[in-house]
Amino acid sequence: KHWGLADYSGLARRLEPAADALVNAVAPKPGDRVLDVAAGTGNVAVRAVARGAQVTACDIAPRMVQLGRERTGPEVQWFEADVENLPLPDATLDVALSAFGLIFAPRPEVALAQLRRVLVPGGRLALTAWTADGCIAERARIVKEFVPPDPAAPDTLSWGDPEILAHRLATGFTDVRIERRSLPWHFDSGPALTAFLQAHSPAHVAAMHAAGDRAGEMLAAIERHASPDGGPVRLDAEYLLARALVR
Repeated sequence: KHWGLADYSGLARRLEPAADALVNAVAPKPGDRVLDVAAGTGNVAVRAVARGAQVTACDIAPRMVQLGRERTGPEVQWFEADVENLPLPDATLDVALSAFGLIFAPRPEVALAQLRRVLVPGGRLALTAWTADGCIAERARIVKEFVPPDPAAPDTLSWGDPEILAHRLATGFTDVRIERRSLPWHFDSGPALTAFLQAHSPAHVAAMHAAGDRAGEMLAAIERHASPDGGPVRLDAEYLLARALVR
Protein backbone atom coordinates (compact mmCIF):
# COMPACT_ATOMS: atom_id res chain seq x y z
CA LYS A 1 0.00 0.00 0.00
CA HIS A 2 2.87 2.38 0.67
CA TRP A 3 4.85 1.97 -2.57
CA GLY A 4 3.60 5.26 -4.02
CA LEU A 5 4.83 7.36 -1.09
CA ALA A 6 8.28 8.12 -2.52
CA ASP A 7 10.25 8.13 -5.78
CA TYR A 8 11.34 4.49 -5.66
CA SER A 9 13.39 4.79 -8.85
CA GLY A 10 16.18 6.45 -6.86
CA LEU A 11 16.39 3.46 -4.53
CA ALA A 12 16.18 1.08 -7.49
CA ARG A 13 19.33 2.64 -8.95
CA ARG A 14 21.18 1.92 -5.69
CA LEU A 15 20.15 -1.73 -5.94
CA GLU A 16 21.32 -2.26 -9.52
CA PRO A 17 24.57 -4.09 -8.55
CA ALA A 18 22.45 -6.81 -6.94
CA ALA A 19 20.34 -7.12 -10.10
CA ASP A 20 23.55 -7.54 -12.10
CA ALA A 21 24.70 -10.30 -9.73
CA LEU A 22 21.31 -12.03 -9.84
CA VAL A 23 21.03 -12.12 -13.63
CA ASN A 24 24.69 -13.08 -14.06
CA ALA A 25 24.23 -15.98 -11.63
CA VAL A 26 21.45 -17.49 -13.74
CA ALA A 27 22.67 -16.29 -17.15
CA PRO A 28 19.41 -16.42 -19.12
CA LYS A 29 19.90 -17.50 -22.72
CA PRO A 30 18.27 -15.93 -25.79
CA GLY A 31 14.70 -17.16 -25.98
CA ASP A 32 14.46 -18.18 -22.32
CA ARG A 33 11.07 -17.33 -20.84
CA VAL A 34 11.88 -15.21 -17.79
CA LEU A 35 9.64 -13.77 -15.08
CA ASP A 36 10.83 -10.86 -12.93
CA VAL A 37 8.55 -11.30 -9.93
CA ALA A 38 7.83 -8.51 -7.43
CA ALA A 39 9.82 -6.60 -9.99
CA GLY A 40 9.73 -3.07 -8.64
CA THR A 41 10.71 -0.86 -11.58
CA GLY A 42 12.35 -3.69 -13.50
CA ASN A 43 16.05 -3.75 -12.57
CA VAL A 44 16.15 -7.47 -13.33
CA ALA A 45 13.83 -7.33 -16.32
CA VAL A 46 15.96 -4.87 -18.29
CA ARG A 47 19.05 -7.03 -17.74
CA ALA A 48 17.29 -10.21 -18.83
CA VAL A 49 15.99 -8.50 -21.98
CA ALA A 50 19.54 -7.40 -22.78
CA ARG A 51 20.49 -11.10 -22.90
CA GLY A 52 17.79 -11.86 -25.45
CA ALA A 53 15.29 -13.45 -23.07
CA GLN A 54 11.51 -13.21 -23.44
CA VAL A 55 10.67 -11.28 -20.28
CA THR A 56 7.50 -10.71 -18.33
CA ALA A 57 7.44 -8.75 -15.09
CA CYS A 58 4.87 -8.38 -12.35
CA ASP A 59 4.41 -6.43 -9.15
CA ILE A 60 1.53 -6.11 -6.72
CA ALA A 61 1.83 -2.29 -6.65
CA PRO A 62 0.20 -0.44 -9.58
CA ARG A 63 2.73 2.39 -9.24
CA MET A 64 5.66 -0.02 -9.72
CA VAL A 65 4.04 -1.54 -12.80
CA GLN A 66 3.47 1.93 -14.25
CA LEU A 67 7.10 2.95 -13.65
CA GLY A 68 8.33 -0.36 -15.01
CA ARG A 69 6.34 -0.01 -18.23
CA GLU A 70 7.67 3.51 -18.71
CA ARG A 71 11.21 2.27 -18.17
CA THR A 72 11.25 -0.85 -20.35
CA GLY A 73 8.75 -0.08 -23.07
CA PRO A 74 7.13 -2.98 -24.94
CA GLU A 75 10.20 -5.24 -24.66
CA VAL A 76 8.86 -6.40 -21.28
CA GLN A 77 5.27 -7.54 -20.75
CA TRP A 78 4.10 -6.07 -17.42
CA PHE A 79 1.10 -7.04 -15.31
CA GLU A 80 -0.15 -6.49 -11.78
CA ALA A 81 -0.09 -9.63 -9.67
CA ASP A 82 0.36 -11.01 -6.19
CA VAL A 83 3.19 -13.56 -6.14
CA GLU A 84 0.95 -15.77 -3.99
CA ASN A 85 -1.61 -15.95 -6.82
CA LEU A 86 0.13 -15.67 -10.18
CA PRO A 87 -2.28 -15.56 -13.16
CA LEU A 88 0.01 -17.73 -15.28
CA PRO A 89 -0.36 -21.28 -16.66
CA ASP A 90 1.58 -24.17 -15.19
CA ALA A 91 5.09 -24.96 -16.45
CA THR A 92 5.39 -22.02 -18.85
CA LEU A 93 8.58 -20.32 -17.60
CA ASP A 94 12.25 -21.26 -17.75
CA VAL A 95 13.51 -18.75 -15.19
CA ALA A 96 11.98 -16.82 -12.27
CA LEU A 97 13.97 -14.03 -10.65
CA SER A 98 13.28 -11.69 -7.76
CA ALA A 99 15.56 -8.95 -6.46
CA PHE A 100 14.47 -8.02 -2.92
CA GLY A 101 10.83 -8.54 -3.90
CA LEU A 102 9.82 -12.07 -2.97
CA ILE A 103 10.82 -11.22 0.62
CA PHE A 104 7.61 -9.18 0.96
CA ALA A 105 5.36 -12.21 0.43
CA PRO A 106 3.30 -12.70 3.62
CA ARG A 107 3.30 -16.49 3.13
CA PRO A 108 6.69 -17.59 1.79
CA GLU A 109 5.66 -21.21 1.26
CA VAL A 110 2.68 -20.12 -0.88
CA ALA A 111 4.81 -17.76 -2.97
CA LEU A 112 7.45 -20.42 -3.60
CA ALA A 113 4.78 -22.99 -4.48
CA GLN A 114 3.42 -20.58 -7.10
CA LEU A 115 6.86 -20.14 -8.63
CA ARG A 116 7.39 -23.91 -8.70
CA ARG A 117 4.05 -24.24 -10.45
CA VAL A 118 4.78 -21.79 -13.26
CA LEU A 119 8.35 -23.01 -13.86
CA VAL A 120 9.09 -26.00 -16.07
CA PRO A 121 10.79 -29.04 -14.49
CA GLY A 122 14.43 -28.09 -14.19
CA GLY A 123 13.47 -24.41 -14.32
CA ARG A 124 15.69 -21.96 -12.51
CA LEU A 125 14.76 -19.77 -9.55
CA ALA A 126 17.03 -17.09 -8.12
CA LEU A 127 16.42 -14.37 -5.57
CA THR A 128 18.16 -11.85 -3.37
CA ALA A 129 17.31 -11.07 0.26
CA TRP A 130 18.86 -8.76 2.83
CA THR A 131 20.80 -10.72 5.43
CA ALA A 132 19.24 -11.01 8.85
CA ASP A 133 22.43 -9.71 10.49
CA GLY A 134 23.55 -6.93 8.11
CA CYS A 135 23.26 -3.15 8.17
CA ILE A 136 19.84 -3.14 6.45
CA ALA A 137 18.50 -5.47 9.15
CA GLU A 138 20.03 -3.31 11.88
CA ARG A 139 18.31 -0.24 10.45
CA ALA A 140 15.01 -2.13 10.29
CA ARG A 141 15.35 -2.95 13.99
CA ILE A 142 15.96 0.72 14.76
CA VAL A 143 12.78 1.65 12.89
CA LYS A 144 10.80 -0.94 14.88
CA GLU A 145 11.71 0.88 18.10
CA PHE A 146 9.68 3.87 16.92
CA VAL A 147 6.86 2.27 14.94
CA PRO A 148 3.93 0.35 16.47
CA PRO A 149 4.18 -3.35 15.59
CA ASP A 150 2.09 -4.59 12.68
CA PRO A 151 1.19 -8.26 13.15
CA ALA A 152 0.29 -8.53 9.47
CA ALA A 153 3.66 -7.27 8.21
CA PRO A 154 5.76 -9.92 6.43
CA ASP A 155 8.98 -11.01 8.12
CA THR A 156 11.24 -9.88 5.29
CA LEU A 157 14.45 -10.56 7.22
CA SER A 158 13.65 -14.25 7.70
CA TRP A 159 14.56 -14.70 4.02
CA GLY A 160 18.06 -13.47 4.89
CA ASP A 161 18.75 -16.32 7.31
CA PRO A 162 20.61 -18.98 5.26
CA GLU A 163 19.18 -21.89 7.26
CA ILE A 164 15.59 -20.67 6.97
CA LEU A 165 16.02 -19.93 3.27
CA ALA A 166 17.58 -23.34 2.57
CA HIS A 167 14.71 -25.01 4.44
CA ARG A 168 12.12 -23.12 2.37
CA LEU A 169 13.82 -24.06 -0.88
CA ALA A 170 14.15 -27.71 0.13
CA THR A 171 10.47 -28.22 -0.76
CA GLY A 172 10.17 -28.74 -4.49
CA PHE A 173 13.61 -27.44 -5.43
CA THR A 174 17.02 -29.04 -5.76
CA ASP A 175 20.64 -27.95 -6.29
CA VAL A 176 20.12 -25.09 -3.81
CA ARG A 177 23.03 -22.66 -3.63
CA ILE A 178 23.18 -19.70 -1.27
CA GLU A 179 25.99 -17.17 -1.14
CA ARG A 180 26.64 -13.88 0.62
CA ARG A 181 27.14 -10.74 -1.42
CA SER A 182 27.13 -7.04 -0.62
CA LEU A 183 26.55 -3.75 -2.34
CA PRO A 184 27.97 -0.36 -1.35
CA TRP A 185 25.77 1.80 0.86
CA HIS A 186 27.77 5.00 0.77
CA PHE A 187 26.59 8.54 1.51
CA ASP A 188 28.35 11.81 2.29
CA SER A 189 26.88 11.88 5.80
CA GLY A 190 24.17 10.47 8.06
CA PRO A 191 21.76 13.30 7.14
CA ALA A 192 22.47 12.63 3.45
CA LEU A 193 21.37 9.03 4.03
CA THR A 194 18.13 9.95 5.78
CA ALA A 195 17.37 12.60 3.13
CA PHE A 196 17.79 9.87 0.51
CA LEU A 197 15.47 7.53 2.41
CA GLN A 198 12.81 10.22 2.75
CA ALA A 199 12.97 10.93 -0.98
CA HIS A 200 13.28 7.41 -2.37
CA SER A 201 12.26 4.74 0.17
CA PRO A 202 8.48 4.26 0.39
CA ALA A 203 8.92 1.95 3.39
CA HIS A 204 10.78 4.62 5.34
CA VAL A 205 8.24 7.31 4.46
CA ALA A 206 5.51 4.97 5.71
CA ALA A 207 7.52 4.36 8.88
CA MET A 208 7.85 8.11 9.45
CA HIS A 209 4.08 8.51 9.17
CA ALA A 210 3.60 5.64 11.62
CA ALA A 211 6.20 7.07 14.03
CA GLY A 212 4.25 10.33 14.25
CA ASP A 213 5.84 12.76 16.71
CA ARG A 214 8.87 10.47 17.05
CA ALA A 215 9.77 10.55 13.34
CA GLY A 216 12.60 13.03 13.87
CA GLU A 217 13.97 10.95 16.72
CA MET A 218 13.86 7.87 14.49
CA LEU A 219 15.80 9.61 11.71
CA ALA A 220 18.43 10.77 14.20
CA ALA A 221 18.84 7.18 15.43
CA ILE A 222 19.31 5.96 11.85
CA GLU A 223 21.95 8.64 11.29
CA ARG A 224 23.85 7.69 14.47
CA HIS A 225 23.86 4.04 13.47
CA ALA A 226 25.08 4.77 9.95
CA SER A 227 27.71 7.32 10.98
CA PRO A 228 28.66 7.14 14.68
CA ASP A 229 31.41 9.75 14.21
CA GLY A 230 29.30 12.10 12.09
CA GLY A 231 31.43 11.49 9.00
CA PRO A 232 30.66 9.85 5.66
CA VAL A 233 28.53 6.70 5.63
CA ARG A 234 30.55 3.74 4.38
CA LEU A 235 28.46 0.63 4.86
CA ASP A 236 28.29 -2.60 2.90
CA ALA A 237 24.70 -3.80 2.57
CA GLU A 238 24.93 -7.59 2.83
CA TYR A 239 22.46 -9.81 1.03
CA LEU A 240 21.99 -13.46 0.17
CA LEU A 241 21.86 -14.61 -3.43
CA ALA A 242 20.05 -17.94 -3.67
CA ARG A 243 19.68 -20.23 -6.68
CA ALA A 244 17.74 -23.45 -7.11
CA LEU A 245 16.25 -25.75 -9.73
CA VAL A 246 12.69 -27.06 -9.83
CA ARG A 247 12.59 -30.80 -9.13
